[in-house]
Amino acid sequence: MRRGALPRLLLLCALALCQGAAAAAPAAPGAPLERLMALLAQRKHGEATFIERDYLTVLTRPLSSSGVLIYDAPDHLEKRTLKPHRITLVFDHGALSATRGGHTYHIDLSAHRQIAPYIEAVSDTLSGNRAALERLFRVSFAGTLARWTLTLRPRQARSSHLRRIRIDGARADIRSVDLLKTNGDHSRMTLGPAPAP
Repeated sequence: MRRGALPRLLLLCALALCQGAAAAAPAAPGAPLERLMALLAQRKHGEATFIERDYLTVLTRPLSSSGVLIYDAPDHLEKRTLKPHRITLVFDHGALSATRGGHTYHIDLSAHRQIAPYIEAVSDTLSGNRAALERLFRVSFAGTLARWTLTLRPRQARSSHLRRIRIDGARADIRSVDLLKTNGDHSRMTLGPAPAP
């Protein structure tokens, strides 16, 4: 698994499965952000296909991958990358594991403190816990529930490798998730329908 991919995988997996805006402004109490968070938190199960492109400053072309995302409330997240290589990342009941080539690796989250903001963004967004989310991120909402943009910026920029997360969607469906890191690397995940049975 490439360096820096783990936090991004966790966040994109979780946010994606909750499955033309105006300039972003801080959300006020009673604003559409609260209704959006409630809609996202209602989902108990979700599956979506994804196409992800990672733009790294050290490469001239993006890295592309695709696969399936699975979410089961309250805290089971799974990202099955099918192309170009089969890799499964699972976050379940606070434990993280990665499976590649028939081998499963367990990852000690306490040894990877840079992952904490990503995990908090995941759990607080999925649970609809706006107050907890705003403790770690400056949250901006733009648009309406029919077509919206949610932007998360870490409050403690010095301790984070993350500059911002931008999520675009329509009602409870997320259409894309963009992550921008402080070193200029960024990724974009575009979501599609659930895979055919």
